[in-house]
Amino acid sequence: MSRQTRIVATLGPASRSPAVVSALIAAGMDVVRLNTSHGTIDEHVEMVRIVREVGESMNRHVGVMMDLSGPKLRTAPDTGSLSLTTGQEVTLTGRAAVAAQLRIPYAQLGEEIGAGERVLLDDGAISLEVLEADRNGDVLLCRATNSGVVIANKGVAFPDSELSLPAVTKRDEIAIVAGVAAGVDFFALSFVQVAADILRAQELVREAGGETQIVAKIERRVALKNIDGIFELADGAMVARGDLGVELAPEDVPIEQRRIIRAASAHLVPVITATQMLESMIHSPRPTRAEASDVANAVWARSDALMLSAETAIGEYPVQAVAMMDRLIRRAEEDEPMNYREEPRFATSDDHSYVIALAARQIVGSDRAVHAVVCFTRSGRTARLLSKVHPGAPIIAFSPNIETCRQLRLARGVEPILAVQVETSEEMLAMTDRLLVERGLLKEGDEVVVVASLPVRTSGQTNFLKLHRIGESADYA
Repeated sequence: MSRQTRIVATLGPASRSPAVVSALIAAGMDVVRLNTSHGTIDEHVEMVRIVREVGESMNRHVGVMMDLSGPKLRTAPDTGSLSLTTGQEVTLTGRAAVAAQLRIPYAQLGEEIGAGERVLLDDGAISLEVLEADRNGDVLLCRATNSGVVIANKGVAFPDSELSLPAVTKRDEIAIVAGVAAGVDFFALSFVQVAADILRAQELVREAGGETQIVAKIERRVALKNIDGIFELADGAMVARGDLGVELAPEDVPIEQRRIIRAASAHLVPVITATQMLESMIHSPRPTRAEASDVANAVWARSDALMLSAETAIGEYPVQAVAMMDRLIRRAEEDEPMNYREEPRFATSDDHSYVIALAARQIVGSDRAVHAVVCFTRSGRTARLLSKVHPGAPIIAFSPNIETCRQLRLARGVEPILAVQVETSEEMLAMTDRLLVERGLLKEGDEVVVVASLPVRTSGQTNFLKLHRIGESADYA
């Protein structure tokens, strides 16, 4: 309960075995990420089974996030080795039938890219400026602004352009069907541009018979312009600094990272900060000092979770990377800056739930005898709301739904506990006393703030708050 910021770890060749998964959970992994850009869908479905079995054996509700690969544009597979020098002109096309020096398999290339816009090759290593766009012939005449060598299957980005690429590809649709059947808790949607992208993913989830939550990966410049609309619909957010860093100038990435985190918090959306957090630990047992500072700053900016990618998927020290992330987070949380507890700002305030959450926060802040905030939630909304007001004490969330417990592994400061559905407030308080003592989380006489909805079986508005001393529920019977 002492670490509030969550850890997401990517599984891959270095971490597929049950033994390593178990070690990762023991080291502090809260949510598993399965990257569908690599491997087969069947392999990822098998990993869901392994994670579920290992988590159950350890009595841990580990969340599973399937990261959809999305419409990543790359240089054509038949691209040879094309050397470019600064100032050299090069022609690009999106169609195989058109003669050009470089092909990028996207049929609308000539229609959607204009003169003066940029083309970034090899994830930004080489930059081109578009001189002319032949919309009828689907050819772009470009000039290289720096030197480099272009080869096949390298990432291509158009940071100044709004492409009509769908956020959900045919392969993603297959992954969604398989992921829903396997019971994953989140789908991370790549290259989101507008709110309609979220709606499309949610529609596919419903058609597959699921209620899997959608995490919007913010990695395109155009998404930054539409961020409020995106977060009104998404269930989670990710600051995907890899591709976002390709489209933005390096000095802009930290600014936009902070803005994304704040926007997510305003919309009550859990937010993950990702990419290169401890990248040196792919080959080293220790991170760099700059990486340690990066982790601390992401914690102080109020990220709900931090993500490890190659560090745990293909790295030489996957378990050590999670353990190090755990250590860095804990130390950062011990020494938070003075402005860390600035007043939360929400995008909406349409019911009393916000008032209840802020009241719980105020009680914790003014009464040092209060050890935790306890909430009862079916959907997880109450727990996520409490998470966003940062009460300064652990949030213990009782829920009768295992899916809700897994999804709450992404919420900062929340400890989900699977519990039976109760019928009355008296039963609710009795369960609080029994489970918290049984699990060794608190002892008799400790004070907690209890937050819930009444009647107990209702969902939606949080309207109940009580300052409760553990062990006193018997007096109410």
